[in-house]
Amino acid sequence: MRYILVLVLMLASTIFVCAQGPCTEAVVKQGNLPMADDAFSYMPPFGKPVSGKAAIQDTAEKKFAGRTNIKHSWESDRRIVASTSGDMAYEHGTMDMSYDEDGKPHQFKAVMLNVYKAKGGVCERVAGTMHPLEEDQH
Repeated sequence: MRYILVLVLMLASTIFVCAQGPCTEAVVKQGNLPMADDAFSYMPPFGKPVSGKAAIQDTAEKKFAGRTNIKHSWESDRRIVASTSGDMAYEHGTMDMSYDEDGKPHQFKAVMLNVYKAKGGVCERVAGTMHPLEEDQH
């Protein structure tokens, strides 16, 4: 009887440990997570850090208005780490980026860091930074 009780307790603890919030590795890996209203972002084209979803979207629209055919993909060094509870996660690594502007193709690699936090059952991007590996500030 004691062994059955121990087995039940072990099974119950496994279920509680595996129960996670919305910021899991799988969710982050899928991508396209919503930006938090109070998000923070920095990348060289912005010229300075930008806070707030609306301000980030407005700055991105102004700085990248002439860019078309935008593509990006993670390299093999991408790493995603999620808290056991699933309330926070982060990812970092190198991304291959490309776009066309004024009829000219541009390609570069950039280091990325994104931070995610759970809010109301949804995993939101709360901070992100990107920096090109080349001298060119794209």
